[in-house]
Amino acid sequence: MSSNKQIEAVINIDGRVQGVGFRPFIYRKAVKNNLEGYVINLGDAGVEAVVEGYERDINNFIKEVENDAPDVSEIEKITYDLRAYRDRFNEFKIDKSQTRGKVASGIFPPDIGICDDCLEDMFKPDSRWYHYPFTACAWCGPRFSGIRALPYDRERTHMHEFPICSYCEKDYYDPLDRRFDAQGITCRLCGPNMNLYHSDGSKIDVKDVFEETGKLLSEGKIIAVKGIGGIHLSSLATDDEVIEKFRSRKRRPQQPFALMSPDLGSVKEYAEVNSEEEKTLTSWRKPIVLLKKKNRIISELVAPGLHRVGVMLPYTGIQVMLFDKLNEPALIMTSGNKPGLPMAIKNNTAFEELDGLADYFLLHNREIVNRIDDSVLRIIDGRKAFTRRSRGYVPDPIEVPIKKGISMAVGAELRNSAVITSMGKAFTTQYLGDIDNLEGLEFEKNAIKNLRDLLNITHNFDVIGCDLHPQYMTSQYAEEISQERDIPLVKSQHHHAHIISVAAENGIAKDEEILGIALDGAGYGGDGTIWGGEVLKSSYSDYQRMGHLEILPMPGGDICTYYPYRMLIAALTNQVTDDIIRDITKNHVNNVLRHGENELDLILKQSKRNDVMKTSSTGRVLDSIAALIGLTNKRTYEGEPAMKLEAIASKGNLDAIHMDPEITAEHGKYVLNTSKILYNLIINKNKLKKQDIAAFGQKYIANGIGLIAKKVSEDTGIKKVGLSGGVLVNGYINRTIAKFMENEGLTVLHQKKVPPGDGGTALGQSIKALNFVI
Repeated sequence: MSSNKQIEAVINIDGRVQGVGFRPFIYRKAVKNNLEGYVINLGDAGVEAVVEGYERDINNFIKEVENDAPDVSEIEKITYDLRAYRDRFNEFKIDKSQTRGKVASGIFPPDIGICDDCLEDMFKPDSRWYHYPFTACAWCGPRFSGIRALPYDRERTHMHEFPICSYCEKDYYDPLDRRFDAQGITCRLCGPNMNLYHSDGSKIDVKDVFEETGKLLSEGKIIAVKGIGGIHLSSLATDDEVIEKFRSRKRRPQQPFALMSPDLGSVKEYAEVNSEEEKTLTSWRKPIVLLKKKNRIISELVAPGLHRVGVMLPYTGIQVMLFDKLNEPALIMTSGNKPGLPMAIKNNTAFEELDGLADYFLLHNREIVNRIDDSVLRIIDGRKAFTRRSRGYVPDPIEVPIKKGISMAVGAELRNSAVITSMGKAFTTQYLGDIDNLEGLEFEKNAIKNLRDLLNITHNFDVIGCDLHPQYMTSQYAEEISQERDIPLVKSQHHHAHIISVAAENGIAKDEEILGIALDGAGYGGDGTIWGGEVLKSSYSDYQRMGHLEILPMPGGDICTYYPYRMLIAALTNQVTDDIIRDITKNHVNNVLRHGENELDLILKQSKRNDVMKTSSTGRVLDSIAALIGLTNKRTYEGEPAMKLEAIASKGNLDAIHMDPEITAEHGKYVLNTSKILYNLIINKNKLKKQDIAAFGQKYIANGIGLIAKKVSEDTGIKKVGLSGGVLVNGYINRTIAKFMENEGLTVLHQKKVPPGDGGTALGQSIKALNFVI
């Protein structure tokens, strides 16, 4: 076909192409190439362009679309159909969006941090965006947090209550303007506004709410600040007295607070930042990144007993304006909620929900459609390891190897997320928190519904996935939906779901087996005990337990998770007599157990009962070591003992203690002994440094579980090993196991797209469920 021949082309583009200024980009490329036609958003989150012109110009247009797309966009696939020229158009235009009754195949973007151009507009005195906190354009601003349905147009977002003024209208229709076709376009003449309130809800009349808020923060007040995905609680991060007050109010004695700093330079004053961490911090996604502390500019009370602190940079004009009125290296910026409840998002209920927490409230009058917490991650050897995947990443999909069917999975209980998998793409909900009360469960139900609506799924799911644990509220909810709607329900063993999750995001084939190392605090085991230190042979449909940590008694069940010295004593009963345990604990038992010797007697008695709860949990062994060296007698937040153990271990000498992993074969499985090292450590602890004990404890587990995986690989011939479970956010344990496996010639699969902790199990449940029915 001659390149001078005129033709028509219908071009469909899938990917993250709505809400990122893609239609204006298409418009400019079409005009540049002398093409006529139109571009539209489709109801499946894709974009369609119909163009007429010379074939050479259309070919060049397609190349430029592929090569020059906006940074925030992500083209997944371009298909086009060339047709006979019909001379149908006399211009190129952006046409009205279409809604099509099919499941979404494209990607709707996450919330996008404010861009440099909008920041520049905010500080031009002659700009109508001067100091305007809701400044945004086609390339940045709220997306997921503000959308109700696709296609992405203003009337289906949180901006529907704010008609644009004549000035914004002019920009909106100007193809050369950065705000051309920007659905979130607004300015101080027509957009939302912010007001400052007393804690009783009465409005404070001030000329500049940000200047007044900055003054209040400087005076040590705690401020509730409404952002794009929820309300944060904010205070100084440099004043011990203020933080003590904050912790008392929030009933959060030890759990670390997140920080926000005005710029990268301020972050570097108190934290070490490597190149990958810097790249992640400054990206448009703007997550909280866990960074290594380096001095005391920031109060030690921000993250007591830890060597890392979570830090993010401003991602909205609201936060930019707060720092403009302050001279502080950082502010505490933590979720605005009472313990166990979802983050507050509504003005009319915030005063009640945050009663007793905030002194003042800085609120705007724009609705938050989708509550969404900040994402939290750590960089380990250049790889992202999420503890929370949420703002900036949701609802980006994850490609999975099962390409047919639609499933819903509800996850587990702690730090939860749910997943909808549709036609080869898994979409996770935002971070949901702990689903152990009705408010949390209601949040999960709404999040699933909103995601389902966004994906345009109008019929029943083909299958539902959940955890095997019968007492999880999520599992009970899945049972209820399954029965009500007659949908098949597939239950996954917790650690099998972990391994399926890492396999799926790494593209493991449907029938391929891998080895999986799953290390965490707890999961309902296939034998009725509590697992948590596992080596599995795994496919998407089934698993076989090949090895694990020693099974220890756990008298009182979850009480051992809150009082780790109980767990230490119980573990020792596997190794030595009661009299020896009494002897080595007699000098401090009254300090470490709430009820002293009476509690000790009860623990010793219950540990020997046949019906005592038993566990192979890695988390409980780490807790025991933390208790042994006196890091914590009572756990005040999930993972506290292990996190403090990692912090002190970072200062330890890995070669100070020598003890090879002791592995035995029991009932056809490899077992890593842990009670013996606990005994040896406790009887020698006065001769050893605490940091060396901590470092050795981590090393023993990492090397021991690595040796088991090596033996299983030799037995089975399987050469791929997936790493999952919340313990894998521990940098040393993660790196040590991975390096050991790689040195043995094995391929290591990491989780980089979903959390290795329980927030990633829904992905595994979803894939197992689909594998069952497809």
